[in-house]
Amino acid sequence: MSTVLLVAAVVFALVVVARLLMTRFGRDVEATTLRLTVPGFSVTLDQRLRIVALSDLHVGSLNVPADRLIAAVDAARPDVLLLCGDYAARLSAHDEALELIAALSADRPTFGVLGNTDHYQHFDSRRLREILRAGGGDLLINEAGRAHVGGTTVEVLGVDDPLHGDASVSATLQAAGGDAGVRVGLCHSPVLWRELAALDAAITVVGHTHGGQIRPPGIEAPVTHTTYPREMAAGLFRHDEGVDHPRRLAGHWEILRLREPLEVSTAEGPLMYITRGVGMGGLPVRLMCPPEMLVIEMVRGKADGGAGPDG
Repeated sequence: MSTVLLVAAVVFALVVVARLLMTRFGRDVEATTLRLTVPGFSVTLDQRLRIVALSDLHVGSLNVPADRLIAAVDAARPDVLLLCGDYAARLSAHDEALELIAALSADRPTFGVLGNTDHYQHFDSRRLREILRAGGGDLLINEAGRAHVGGTTVEVLGVDDPLHGDASVSATLQAAGGDAGVRVGLCHSPVLWRELAALDAAITVVGHTHGGQIRPPGIEAPVTHTTYPREMAAGLFRHDEGVDHPRRLAGHWEILRLREPLEVSTAEGPLMYITRGVGMGGLPVRLMCPPEMLVIEMVRGKADGGAGPDG
């Protein structure tokens, strides 16, 4: 058997297995919870701020039924919702995608950015902006948005898509204020990971990769984009100066094994989380790469990174 036929046979077998698993175990979104201690941060909402992030809805090829996704977000009780772009899988699903976004953002400030498919499909950014503003949020295209919750101000810096948009970290920074209680970055793709560190956000959330979407057990994503290392398909990272790629703090398989919140401090520098997203692209399956809802719990931290009141 030729190499091409062998690869095709393996892919076909993986697709069949994935479809069977999706049928057998359902398609609920999995919540990944990060508990961040942020030096100097002050909040009065049960002494923590909850931010939920979703990426790559790809409505029309949504891996989670819309009602289940809405219920999962509602159950997480976010103070702020972030949307990382790629809202529809095809042109015919644009209205359905906007309806879903309206339902998700109805009761909470929601900030979003545009993804590569939103640009080349000409997703209706005007309607999207109207929907998000109605709930107290906004569409951010190299812009900054603010929400006042829990006695603090959350500033979201949204960078446009670097592949099909006009991404500018410098323009986004110019739009930022200087007195927010905490700053969060948002961009569709990790392509700009080196520049995103300049946002000086406690954490920047990106998507685009789908986590690899099909993950043979125990290995890195076999298929991902070539402009960054394969280990950057999913997980938690911290940028270190002078290195070729960000330091991985928790990879795909470690994230899947989590049963408790992953605790980490921002005292050592800004974090970046690459989420697996919710929908599908290309092959309509996910294998060992379930749809993900990221839940970020921010708590006050000491200057040395420990939890508790500042000294």
